[in-house]
Amino acid sequence: MGDKREKAANATSKGHAPKEPRRTRFRQAFISIASMIVLIFTCVVGFGSEPQVPLVFGTLAAGLVAAWIGYSWDEILEGMVQGIIPSLEAILILLLIGMLVGVWIVSGTVPTMIFYGLQLISARFFLVTTAFICALVAFAIGSWGTLGTVGLAFMGIGLALGIPAPAVAGCIVSGAYCGEIVSPLSDATNFAAGVSGNEVFELMKKALPLALSAFATAEVGYLIMGHFFHGEGSAAIASNISPILDGLSSNFVISPICLIPMAIMVICIIVKLPAIPSMLLGVIAGMLVAWGVQDAALPLVIDCAFEGFTSATGNELLDSLLSAGGMMSMTGSVTIVLIAMAFGGLMTSTGQMDALIGPIVHRIKSEAGLTALVVASCIGMNIVLPDQFLGISVPGQMFGEEYERRGISRRDLGRTLLAGGAVTSPLVPWNTCGIYCASILGISAASYLPFVLFSLITPIYMVVVGFIHDHRNRKRTEQVPEEVEHVAA
Repeated sequence: MGDKREKAANATSKGHAPKEPRRTRFRQAFISIASMIVLIFTCVVGFGSEPQVPLVFGTLAAGLVAAWIGYSWDEILEGMVQGIIPSLEAILILLLIGMLVGVWIVSGTVPTMIFYGLQLISARFFLVTTAFICALVAFAIGSWGTLGTVGLAFMGIGLALGIPAPAVAGCIVSGAYCGEIVSPLSDATNFAAGVSGNEVFELMKKALPLALSAFATAEVGYLIMGHFFHGEGSAAIASNISPILDGLSSNFVISPICLIPMAIMVICIIVKLPAIPSMLLGVIAGMLVAWGVQDAALPLVIDCAFEGFTSATGNELLDSLLSAGGMMSMTGSVTIVLIAMAFGGLMTSTGQMDALIGPIVHRIKSEAGLTALVVASCIGMNIVLPDQFLGISVPGQMFGEEYERRGISRRDLGRTLLAGGAVTSPLVPWNTCGIYCASILGISAASYLPFVLFSLITPIYMVVVGFIHDHRNRKRTEQVPEEVEHVAA
């Protein structure tokens, strides 16, 4: 209410009479969201294009609807700008993540993590260890980089061991997306933090217990599967992993010293240092290790921070694994974030978000119901707006104000966006994540879906958490009258 009065005062001070309040109707907001759905679905699924251009035209459609409602261009532009502002910290962090990954590869930090992780693989516990190692690697280089490198290697090992391909693909995707949502280096986690108005380390710590519980449950499932699907020996593992281990040890100094930059990041998280200074410390530590341990020249390290590291070991798989990072590698993610947040800001400032969710959200009284609605919305957006970023951003901007009205922490919203939007995206065959996973692993999303235990369990656990919170809140409200009565007596 105060914002409306302030806008009216500003308009009067500029010589314009304040406009009458405009009421946005459901059908108008529905035109905007339906236009975005049609454009994204047609271009991404039908044409196989990237989502940025259809996002622009979808935002244009929402702007035209806003003009139809009665909003001026200045008001529409202001709404988009205000929508982008909360994501600026996330964008800076995404650029720093690109720097960090490039530097951590040339410093040997990522190669050392992979080297030690691959040595954990065993035939009988293949599914369990594969999921764990994929989570470990995804923590450092993200889910897509993990799937296209060690994930692809594990597919070959699993098939050589005689394990069904859908089961292998499922545990790889589970591990990759677990690492994705518990890592401060993840674009999904940083984006969810920006959308929900959180600091990334705080959101990560909030999401960590949920993610680890779901992953532990998934690992129990893979352990049980391993009694039915396991290899007869370790020869296939050795033949597939040995070239990678040899390539790593011959091109990098593999040493616990190379893990110092990772240790510094962990300490920063523990002492609650903000994300941007923490990542800068991680970059500086990586540069020092690259210079002191790997004997890398400073110009090379600086180039890796900007353009990424380019591996030339002669091993195709290893070169694909280690050719990554750099600020430039994050430009695609940054453009999606900017346009998606502009669309959300426009929809919010012109009342279209409220018109869309108002008829539904006012009927839901409990936190559990709201949590379930957000999870369902994230999954729905992953289906109709088939991109992980949109599965996070649209529900985040739809329900952010509702969380504030109810006094629910924004960290709970961010965690719900990760549990509903980030982890379910690879389960949808036409989602950009599902398409990528299927194309890399050679298994359709419909085939591996039943085996992606982490992505199936996490949304369920999130809804259960909502019911637990409701139960605790009811107990508190029941105790308050008793305490008041006792004091009065």
